[in-house]
Amino acid sequence: MKRFVIIGNGPAANSAAEAIRKQDQASSVTMFSREFQGHYYTPALPELVSGEKTAEKLIVHGPQWYERLGIELRLDCPVQDADPERRLVITAEGEEVGYDALLLATGGNAFVPPIPGTGDLKVIPGVFTLRTMADAERIKAAAGQGRRVVLIGGGLLGLEAGNGLLRIGAHVEVVEVFPRLLPRQTDSLGAKLLQGLLETMGFAFHLGRKTERIARTPDGLEVLLDNGTSLAADMILISAGVRPELELAGKLGLAVDKAVLVDDRMRTSLADVYAAGDVCEHRGRYYGIWPAAVEQGRVAGTNMAGGSAEYAGTVPSNSLKVAGIALTAFGEIDAEGRHQALVFQGQANGLYRKVVHNQGRMLGGIFLGDEQGARTALTVMRRDQILSPEIRALFPAESA
Repeated sequence: MKRFVIIGNGPAANSAAEAIRKQDQASSVTMFSREFQGHYYTPALPELVSGEKTAEKLIVHGPQWYERLGIELRLDCPVQDADPERRLVITAEGEEVGYDALLLATGGNAFVPPIPGTGDLKVIPGVFTLRTMADAERIKAAAGQGRRVVLIGGGLLGLEAGNGLLRIGAHVEVVEVFPRLLPRQTDSLGAKLLQGLLETMGFAFHLGRKTERIARTPDGLEVLLDNGTSLAADMILISAGVRPELELAGKLGLAVDKAVLVDDRMRTSLADVYAAGDVCEHRGRYYGIWPAAVEQGRVAGTNMAGGSAEYAGTVPSNSLKVAGIALTAFGEIDAEGRHQALVFQGQANGLYRKVVHNQGRMLGGIFLGDEQGARTALTVMRRDQILSPEIRALFPAESA
């Protein structure tokens, strides 16, 4: 029997474990997690902050799932070292565990820009990041009616967290270094429409502004911007993206660029060591999205267990749902206007549709306020990418 070891307990790790068990029901599968609970749905953390969902509602796989598949789940047991020559991983408590095939699914960490005044967030009251369930619980405990919140970074998870804080009575100001919201998911028109909708909900925005410093004041916290503006805050949430967790990869001596380099079978540069999810990059692309992690984990687990599977990439897609505002962006959004595009804007309701194409072949799109239209476009994009009548029907004659 083989010894399969998985480092991590997110979507890539769980998908890989399931794929291993489809190929091999007898060998041991040991999964190490730095978390205190089983696999949970990270994109729903803002709903935990707002109190709309309990921690239990976020759990994807509880203890019974691991027991049914015969997986030994080691919670609150981070792996801090590895010995590839002896094929061992070493836990924080010094326990050595051998492997025949190893998967790194260590995910990523919240990125904190080098802003003077941040220092060690673990010891700075009032300054937070949101990446784990423990982070969400800390933010929830600190938030409340009338609290002044400054959100540094206008990314997807940050805006959803900001909405969660608004719902419990906080005042939320967003500082974003880019001149528009969600630059990876919107073009200038879509971003302007989204900003207007969010402002009606209570958000205030400082776009194209850089945070120069965070300081303590007798009244709480102060965020100083590069134009001299000073924002008073009771709490600060930094939402500046994610960086892959590469410490263990470094100790294994794996080839790394932006993240751990993998081939189409999710193999790293070291024999019998695989990587999947937010820790890896494939064909020069770093995805950092849930669907890619699930598919990469499936491919890695299948190959670890002796099967054959290849990863050909994932159409990048992100969805934001804030107080009923639905935004879906996928593939090439062409914010620079280099390609052909079908565009429709509903003047009365803030509806915005855009499908980017090249001579009738879909490249990507943006859908604001139209979940059904987004589902239709994504289905076509994944099927054959042809500008079919069902796509053209989304763009009536009055479209611009």
